[in-house]
Amino acid sequence: MKKLLVPLLLFSTHAFAENNFYAGVSASVFNDTELKLSGMSADKNSDIGASASAGYSFAMSSGLELGIEVEYVKYGKAKFTDTYHVENEAVYINAKPKFIEVGNNLYSALILGVGSMSSEIKNNGQTIKDSDLSYQAGLEVGYMIDEWDIGIGYRYQTADFDGFYGMDVSNQSVTLGIQYNF
Repeated sequence: MKKLLVPLLLFSTHAFAENNFYAGVSASVFNDTELKLSGMSADKNSDIGASASAGYSFAMSSGLELGIEVEYVKYGKAKFTDTYHVENEAVYINAKPKFIEVGNNLYSALILGVGSMSSEIKNNGQTIKDSDLSYQAGLEVGYMIDEWDIGIGYRYQTADFDGFYGMDVSNQSVTLGIQYNF
């Protein structure tokens, strides 16, 4: 039985995908939050963040799926000093073209999204909040096992906040995620 299991795992193939709903979660690690104002910038590694997404995938061809999804992202807290820190969260509508190597379980995907980022800056006990238009771009590579996709990726998100005197806030991170295809 063990001799049969190894070849089955090595040569398993993902069936041609059909249109389907999906949902997933991911953790963002190695986060870097950057603040830019009047030509000056400061960046800081932040805590681990998380996201949840739900979408619908359209089979475009035997090696291409197009996912349209809604994603909620909670970024980790970026602590610049003991009294100054930033917390961000966002909601995006993403287009996610997924390229599947035919006859294999490997995939790669692009993520392009537009949405709203909310940011909260705390400085010496005072808090200011603002929300503004945000964009995100990313890459993901992964492996498909039955209805599950397991992937690792990179994300970059940015927003220009009018309420913070024109401050730009951006975040970049490595993501580890899992998705279930219904």
